[in-house]
Amino acid sequence: MDRHSIVGIVANQDIVTSEFIYWALEYTKKVALEGATQTTQPNMNLKDLARIKVPLPPLEEQCRVVAYLDDLQAKVDALKKLQAETNAELEALLPSVLDKAFKGEL
Repeated sequence: MDRHSIVGIVANQDIVTSEFIYWALEYTKKVALEGATQTTQPNMNLKDLARIKVPLPPLEEQCRVVAYLDDLQAKVDALKKLQAETNAELEALLPSVLDKAFKGEL
């Protein structure tokens, strides 16, 4: 699991939702961390953080974007779970198939 530290961000709720800021930072995280100081864990200083520009559409549009991205994330999570279950089933099946193959039963 990736672990990153970040300075607290307080969103001005009159112009931006914290959920929108979360998704905007998720989007920019890879790019931001590419330029981060590499130590035992990647770090950004306040100067690096201040350079991140987040476009701010109207609040209504932010809510639509967040709802869309939350829905996509739920689908990704469901697919990951299904993939893990399928992998477990295949791994459980493999010994049986190998046994039959070596006994000439295939």
